[in-house]
Amino acid sequence: MAGEVAPQSDVDQTGGSKTLHLKTLRKSWQILALQIIATVSLVWMYMIIVSTYVVDSIDHTILFETLDSFGLDNPLGDFLTGSKGSGLAKFFVPLLLGLTLGGGMALLAFQSQKVQQRIKLGFILVLIVGLVGRTLLSWLGGMLFQWEIRAPNNNEIEMLQWPLMMILSLLIMTIYLLPIIAGTRGIWGLSKQAIAWSIGFTLLFLGIHAVLTFPTIMGQLGTYGDTLSTLDTQIGEATIGLFGFDLISREQLSLVLIAVLIMSFQESAFAVIRYLEYAYRLPESCKRDPEYVKQMDNSLNGHLRHTIGFLALTAVATMIALGFHSVLLDIVETTTGSQWAAQVSESIELRLTYGLVISALLFLGVASVLKYLVPWQRVRALFYSVTRSDTAAETISKEDIWSQ
Repeated sequence: MAGEVAPQSDVDQTGGSKTLHLKTLRKSWQILALQIIATVSLVWMYMIIVSTYVVDSIDHTILFETLDSFGLDNPLGDFLTGSKGSGLAKFFVPLLLGLTLGGGMALLAFQSQKVQQRIKLGFILVLIVGLVGRTLLSWLGGMLFQWEIRAPNNNEIEMLQWPLMMILSLLIMTIYLLPIIAGTRGIWGLSKQAIAWSIGFTLLFLGIHAVLTFPTIMGQLGTYGDTLSTLDTQIGEATIGLFGFDLISREQLSLVLIAVLIMSFQESAFAVIRYLEYAYRLPESCKRDPEYVKQMDNSLNGHLRHTIGFLALTAVATMIALGFHSVLLDIVETTTGSQWAAQVSESIELRLTYGLVISALLFLGVASVLKYLVPWQRVRALFYSVTRSDTAAETISKEDIWSQ
């Protein structure tokens, strides 16, 4: 996608103020807003995952401390790795480095092939020189001045320790920052593959962590298992809710936020690429047509509204689904005053994982019944008729744009 931007001109030959050429469209406030939303969602999601599962448990500073105990000093320094920080502050500087590296890779993607090849070649040469340059100079220089052929001595071999430790340190930092690097590269470099890598690595980490923190497996890990941060099997007391009902605990809120932010990041990042791909495939005459420009503006504005609205509804629906049993029990206890509801609410089964599954199934069952009782089509039509502007009413819908 990045390579498709260069051949297109951003000059409007008809004198209009805006066209659908990629160089112009990428600077529109709607596209920039979607990219900013995706970036904020990515960073927010990463920080919640780090604070929930990684900090003081399996973070990178623990690995660097282990290497230091073996006499292998970290060449990056404590400031860049965040080793001197505490808690979430350990990831502030590495996070900025990840965003910078991802942004640099995105900028590189829009350069010409010749410039990209030169930068990659220069990087490889610097890597080779940094890795074996000092050792080769010392070894070859020693043989040249002493007029003898010999193998490298211990002092010359020890010169490899610093570059090898530098590569190892960078590799450790890259593994921890891979979602940020790949996500930033995908958002601003318009790369679907990088976005998929970011989401895939995040889900892979969550899956592996969930498997390792299973009680049976944790018991087999011994002291290593004790260092893993886990969420309690019992969900704890619900303290966060809506409409006067306590629905979820703080631990559950972090999981809901992670899920919603992943969806926000994915939807916003992929939407930018979809809209730009659509504009790229339009005929040249359509790119200058004010009607098409107006349609694109309305589609982008509608997408922004729908993204925020539907994600908010998803978060609310998830919270209600997780705490639906408590809502039912509170209603029964309030209306009947029965002790049965209080006894059931204290049941250990409802406080375990499968209790949440039962609660979610109850919510889905009630929601499916409401489908036949509430005329949602008319409610939605009434909502659109009230909220949409006169300008939006005169243009075709987003679905009509993509079908043409």
